[in-house]
Amino acid sequence: MELSGIYKKDKLYDIHSPAAKIPPPPIPEGYNRVAVLYEYPEAEELPRDKVAFMAKVIEAGMKLQPAHTLTANLSYSALTLQKLAEEYGTQRVVIFGADWISHLRNAHIDKNEICLLYGMRVLCTDTLDVINANDTAKKNFWGQLKKLF
Repeated sequence: MELSGIYKKDKLYDIHSPAAKIPPPPIPEGYNRVAVLYEYPEAEELPRDKVAFMAKVIEAGMKLQPAHTLTANLSYSALTLQKLAEEYGTQRVVIFGADWISHLRNAHIDKNEICLLYGMRVLCTDTLDVINANDTAKKNFWGQLKKLF
């Protein structure tokens, strides 16, 4: 059996292929230099309830228009923080999901603390599921989001 065979649902194994990354998203028209990234390995697209929550964060917490804000799923996109800074000119980033922190070397990043990476102000917080279900996590996130914006 060839290696790609184990990634098909009709085969014995159903293993998510981390190599199946889509290209970085295009820069939105009227880009406000803000990116909202999230970890959602279950699917490339977010379910409606999570999209609605992200829109609320962007509109109410950031006071920005979602259509002018770059959003991307870190589990599928080839987007990097360096690319955001250098090619997109991003100034502020909010990341839902802290798993990617473990892959950074020589960087001290704490959850729910604003840090400076590649010249951008970055806030890394819990996953969308945790924030929706946990009042303490939600309160910590909103408090830091106010400082970022």
